[in-house]
Amino acid sequence: MKKFLLLCAALLLSAQAVAQIVQVKGVATISYPTTLSPMDKEKAYRNAQLASVERYFAESGEAESQNFEAIQDKIEANLDKFLLSTTVLNEMDQPNLRKYSVSVRTELNVAKLKNTLKSASAAGKTAVGEKSQMVYVFVGREVASVKSFDDRVVQRAEMSVERDVKRNGSTKGSEGESLRGGSISTNASVRKNDSLSAKQSVTVETGGSTTRKADQTEFRVFSLANQKTAITSVFSQAGFAVADPEFVLGDKDIPSVNQDFSKGNDLAPATLRSIVASLRKNGVPLLALATFDVNPAAVDEATGMQRVVVSVTGRVLDLRGNLPREVASVPPVQYFGLGADSATAQTKALKEASGLAAKEVVSRLNAAGVY
Repeated sequence: MKKFLLLCAALLLSAQAVAQIVQVKGVATISYPTTLSPMDKEKAYRNAQLASVERYFAESGEAESQNFEAIQDKIEANLDKFLLSTTVLNEMDQPNLRKYSVSVRTELNVAKLKNTLKSASAAGKTAVGEKSQMVYVFVGREVASVKSFDDRVVQRAEMSVERDVKRNGSTKGSEGESLRGGSISTNASVRKNDSLSAKQSVTVETGGSTTRKADQTEFRVFSLANQKTAITSVFSQAGFAVADPEFVLGDKDIPSVNQDFSKGNDLAPATLRSIVASLRKNGVPLLALATFDVNPAAVDEATGMQRVVVSVTGRVLDLRGNLPREVASVPPVQYFGLGADSATAQTKALKEASGLAAKEVVSRLNAAGVY
């Protein structure tokens, strides 16, 4: 087991060492007039190489794909400088259709691509003294408690009754007298006939309603101090002047942020207004907000190690102008980390998530032309 863990650590270190070199596939198809010429094959070859670069940016997200369009001309003009090697995987000629296809695998110099993208961005073109200051507030969270509510059921019944009663009756009688020996006697007889009929119909209508209340979740907020250096490095390399929130925000701002994010996914209006006022007072035009939701550890089926998933959501506000405006947003994105135990896996997941989330924010700011 110990040897296995050492091997995994070595592989991770090796992966970090070559993180700036990425292998990507590219495919291109061209049409030729009569016969396939060497020039036609060369054209398809270069188109496949360029397609591999475009594929890399497309897989990195919508913002990165848009950034590729800004530097596409530079890449086409100096394609060989961005490719360390190219291997032809497959080629196919279709004379009947006069089409030729080729697929390649390239090794991209990601560091050079990023430097080119940085120099072409609005922040990269801005002089050092004119680059925008930025404050980021990144909060780590994990579920502390979940309160569930039983369904509220209301039953209702309406009943209507209709009755139809009929009664018929008749009475017949007779009286008589007789006189005998100085006495009088009387007699009488009565006969009654009654009939009664009744009809009743009952209609019952039932219904009701069920009310379900969403679970009430509370989070435990923790510091991302261990990831601060990596996050600051990403923003700084992108050309932004990063200011530490502890030196810019008010004494009550950070506790309010933690309190708000422990109850939900948004800041209270009063908290947000206070933060904006503090940043404007110190002349900081950009505010980046993000939450890192850590899911409980689970066993990874492929490796048997502990696997922790972190979901990141963020946005950036530009405070220049009368009203703050949102200039970039990061929809929920998930990152994960593997480790021998849950603590190690969580640390790796947060490290991965913080760096990549900062890069995603930078990509979207570059795409929006914010500097």
